Amino acid sequence: MKRSIVFVFCSCIVLVGIVPPTSRAMRAQSRFANIKVLTDMSDGEIQREMQNFTKSLGVNCTYCHQGTDFASDENPKKEVARKMITMVKTINKDFLGGKAACVLCHRGSAVPDASQ
Repeated sequence: MKRSIVFVFCSCIVLVGIVPPTSRAMRAQSRFANIKVLTDMSDGEIQREMQNFTKSLGVNCTYCHQGTDFASDENPKKEVARKMITMVKTINKDFLGGKAACVLCHRGSAVPDASQ
């Protein structure tokens, strides 16, 4: 009996070591699907960031998302949003140290007013 328990225990340890780290990470991954640029955030942080986007751009979720299918890439504005998020991340990392945000240019408008 003891041998069986030790064998099962050792087998589990070996199997955990065999499963690639990315597979383990995917199991513990966010409840959000198809996240491509906010991968370093927790579910709560993603939710707050999405709320910031809607507030900063004066839009609702369906501006970038396809109805209630938030994982869908059918709406082309979602890819634009990903590029904008990447741009802001780069600006913050390379130039402003975390001070750039959507609201700085958008000021509550989906399309920034270039004259300001």
